[in-house]
Amino acid sequence: MAVNELKNQVKERIEHINDEYLLEEILNLIDFETDDNEIFIIPDEHKKEIEKSIEQFEKGITLSNDTVKQNFQKWLSK
Repeated sequence: MAVNELKNQVKERIEHINDEYLLEEILNLIDFETDDNEIFIIPDEHKKEIEKSIEQFEKGITLSNDTVKQNFQKWLSK
């Protein structure tokens, strides 16, 4: 499919969207994919959580994917 045709389809679909959240997310995606000069900065509180997770992993404090799925299902059913 040609680029111009894709652009027209995107424009046409966007014209029919009235959901503010969805439009903001589309704009964020476009900004993220087109802004080559902006450096993504991880907030300090996120860095701390990442470091904590790495430490837990290195100590073997992990859960299997199946356990996480089970816990998630229990949480959703509450």
